[in-house]
Amino acid sequence: MNSLPIDRINTHDKRFCITYPLEDASLCASIQKIGIIQPVILLDTSPFIAVTGFKRLEIARQLGLREVPFITVDITEQKALLFAIHDNIQRGLNLVEKAHALERMLHFGFSPEELSDTLNILGVNSHEKIIKALVELASAEDSLKHFAVAHNLSLKNIQRLLRFEVNERSSIIDLLSTIHVTESTIREILEIFSLIKLKNDALPLDIFPSASSQELLKKLKAIAYPILSSLHEQLHDLRRTSALPPNIDIKVDPFFEKEYIDIGIRANNEEDIYQALEKLHRLTDERIIRRIFDLTKGNLR
Repeated sequence: MNSLPIDRINTHDKRFCITYPLEDASLCASIQKIGIIQPVILLDTSPFIAVTGFKRLEIARQLGLREVPFITVDITEQKALLFAIHDNIQRGLNLVEKAHALERMLHFGFSPEELSDTLNILGVNSHEKIIKALVELASAEDSLKHFAVAHNLSLKNIQRLLRFEVNERSSIIDLLSTIHVTESTIREILEIFSLIKLKNDALPLDIFPSASSQELLKKLKAIAYPILSSLHEQLHDLRRTSALPPNIDIKVDPFFEKEYIDIGIRANNEEDIYQALEKLHRLTDERIIRRIFDLTKGNLR
């Protein structure tokens, strides 16, 4: 296998690079142990330009390797980009890499038919809105890309993030990176952030450091829905005051839009029912139940 000094390769030219991120601890450990097995593909120019193998080149540079195994090709830029895309398809591309592939295909002037065919191979719908979102993602800041890859974000959640200004989403990403979040939790948090911005024309991000996603959601809801949040707080206090046993549950509509409550009793025998009814009767005498009914009518204390 032929080797080439790295300094003969223009490693700054990444016109065919769709890989993201370039960091790969497993590959680095492998190369450090046994070297580079698979040659990089280079466009036959002077200096040479990488077509595939950007991770290998980056790791070789970090490890101080002087040479890399290589193969040269004499092809057009469009063909070279297709080489890069198909070389990576076998491992599966993340959403950022698909965005990079699309953005570069547009840059190199691929026809609509060629774009559609390649996007189909990548498993991407060629709808105009999806293409627009992917192009925007391709040019977005690294913090968003890293977050998207690390959390395997859906395109929907990426689109929600892209609606914010760069400084806003940077702060949101910093915030979300400190707590455990799921795809659905991220969606809910971003939707509430959007509502807060719509109402206040700003995001008070400085007050949001939180220990958990649920704590963050609680803070956000208090700002986005102050009356609803207050109703939930009072309901929580009433439930705590009533000291309900585990076999009794009192539920209200989560948005307090229905003026009734649901009372559930779990019983293993008749005695459980008698005790539950006795407890509910005491709560009625103490006007705890009446105060819960008041909350369903939106009456705050």
